[in-house]
Amino acid sequence: MKRFYTVICALTISMSVCCVAQDQAPATPFVYPVAPDTCTTLESRCNYIIVNFWNNYDISRPITNDADFERAFRDYIGFFKFAHRNIVMSSMRDFLFKARANSKNLSKIGRVAQDALYGVNAEYWSDELYCEIAKKLSESTNLKADERKYYRHQVEIINKNLVGNVVVDFDIATANGKSRFSTIEGETIMLFFTDDSANSSFERTRLSLDIGVNNLMEQGKFKLVQIYVGKPDEKWYEQQPEKWVNVSCEDALDIFDIRSIPSCYILDKDRKILTKNVTVDDVKNALN
Repeated sequence: MKRFYTVICALTISMSVCCVAQDQAPATPFVYPVAPDTCTTLESRCNYIIVNFWNNYDISRPITNDADFERAFRDYIGFFKFAHRNIVMSSMRDFLFKARANSKNLSKIGRVAQDALYGVNAEYWSDELYCEIAKKLSESTNLKADERKYYRHQVEIINKNLVGNVVVDFDIATANGKSRFSTIEGETIMLFFTDDSANSSFERTRLSLDIGVNNLMEQGKFKLVQIYVGKPDEKWYEQQPEKWVNVSCEDALDIFDIRSIPSCYILDKDRKILTKNVTVDDVKNALN
């Protein structure tokens, strides 16, 4: 898959060169940079494009066409996966620095960045990069107080739930009363965040019937902890799969970086985050 994307990216760059060479108007919101022949590797070509991407677009001036800007921003981050991390981070900092004086621009950048780097359907999912953007926005006095507060909260939640971090202990409610998450032990622990939605009900059924999941649970190698986000109806506990650990947490959204519901976290025996915000299909494919 990585090779496929590499080929496509290289092809895109080559097509851009041909387009400019033939003096054709580029089918882009503005003229994108073209890497010189001295850039002989995919990484070096992408590095060059990222560094020079906004040369023909003045981000310090008001964004007049939201659709064009969003398309350009998504094209911009499309090169990130093939470039050097330091180049990506430096370019983004420079981009935000140039946009810092215009509050409306910063708001639009925050919205597009969240969709493209942090949201469920993000093209390039990067906690590190999105945190860099959110942190800069949270510190910008040009944004309203509630916007800065929103980004501060995101940075805090993401940083607490980075892959490799140990999940903090928290209060849970069970069918038998109050408890703490630290009382739950397992070789591998899956946190399955759900609510009352039809999607949660459907994915709950799929997981409960999955042979691979059930086999691992019977072998004691896998513990499935369903966490209802919020406060469920009193009858909710007795309606859940008996083999699962079924709990609820009213503060789940303030504790975990949850980007969609249902969603799953996988933890090791020390409650260290191995992966997060994966789907039921991801879990089923991995276990089967």
